[in-house]
Amino acid sequence: MIEFRLNFYIKSLLAGVLIGLGDIIYVVSENHILGAFLFSLGLLTILIKEYPLYTGRVGYIKNYDDFVDCSPMILFNFIGIALVCGFANITNLDLSAVNMIVSNKLHQEWYSTLFLSWGCGAMMYFAVNGWKKTGNPIAVIMPIMFFILCGFEHCIADYGYFMMYKFKEAIDFDYHAGMFILIAIVGNALGSLTFSKI
Repeated sequence: MIEFRLNFYIKSLLAGVLIGLGDIIYVVSENHILGAFLFSLGLLTILIKEYPLYTGRVGYIKNYDDFVDCSPMILFNFIGIALVCGFANITNLDLSAVNMIVSNKLHQEWYSTLFLSWGCGAMMYFAVNGWKKTGNPIAVIMPIMFFILCGFEHCIADYGYFMMYKFKEAIDFDYHAGMFILIAIVGNALGSLTFSKI
């Protein structure tokens, strides 16, 4: 049992790492369409490796045990992405675009964040469900590019942007950022569950 849980935690952390790599390619890409396309490699790899990612699994909650697993899953997703986005700041990568990304997120109203995260949750469900039904990478790539280019909010990826900005600017992770992530967590779940349960 302990070995199983440890394996679950490590895989959850690695899922966060992969989304963090997606964050980096999106931030450094001058072409947003190309950045969105390459970002999708993170989720595609997560699906192939069957790593636990909160936004990919929340739509498939069937029982109490699945619900309980969400807490450690999202915690280790956050740890994984924080590590990658933190270490990105000790490289010579140009991460200056993250300033505008974070500023835009923190200056939108809470209901905007909720709606945009709902949209992301829906697209994440479409991507995962498309992969389960077809095994076709296009079924994953299209919804991922859709949510990124629309500016939808993915709670794990957004946490990575905030961490990238935090380490870059040496600022505290404040109340507004915390509330943003909490709203995005709820919105992602609502978006995914809307289409998985109806």
